[in-house]
Amino acid sequence: MAALLNGDNDEKTMSEATAERALLHGLRGHCNSPIAGHRITEPDGQLSLRGMVFSRDGSKFVHAHIWGERTNDPATLGACVGAELLRQGAREIIVGIPH
Repeated sequence: MAALLNGDNDEKTMSEATAERALLHGLRGHCNSPIAGHRITEPDGQLSLRGMVFSRDGSKFVHAHIWGERTNDPATLGACVGAELLRQGAREIIVGIPH
């Protein structure tokens, strides 16, 4: 069954989802965490991931956007964007949001 389902797997979609999931994993958010991640492949083939974390009322937010020049591996790209958001204070924003 796994082999059959794997035939339907789209490599581009899997790459995008991997980067976004790595971002979310690194931020350790919860169900109520307003976290955004959007990964695309640029026309030159480089990966690009934009991530944001917001407070509930939108008064605080952090933003990071990294292109594949550092890495073209989706999981590493997601981890890098997550680390940059944490450096900017994302953890404090996430912790301040009730579960």
